[in-house]
Amino acid sequence: MKERDEDARQEDREEEARKGHRSFWRLAATMSSLGWSLVLPIVGGALLGNYLDKITRQEFVWTIGLLFGGVAISLYSLYHILYKETIGRK
Repeated sequence: MKERDEDARQEDREEEARKGHRSFWRLAATMSSLGWSLVLPIVGGALLGNYLDKITRQEFVWTIGLLFGGVAISLYSLYHILYKETIGRK
């Protein structure tokens, strides 16, 4: 009887360790997804805006506009990723 209880406890500990390991990798994947979702639109908007400013020979009109557009897209993406990970998972 004691051996079965001991085995059951050991199995529970192993299962908790596996869950912790999976949740770590899930968190790491979410964080990298957040990073890319924030950085790419902002940097891409700034670079594209800079290119368009050089073509159209304007100072910073396109750069600032597309930079703010990239920030808006990043925040929208951030909201949806966090919503999916918190509320959407329930």
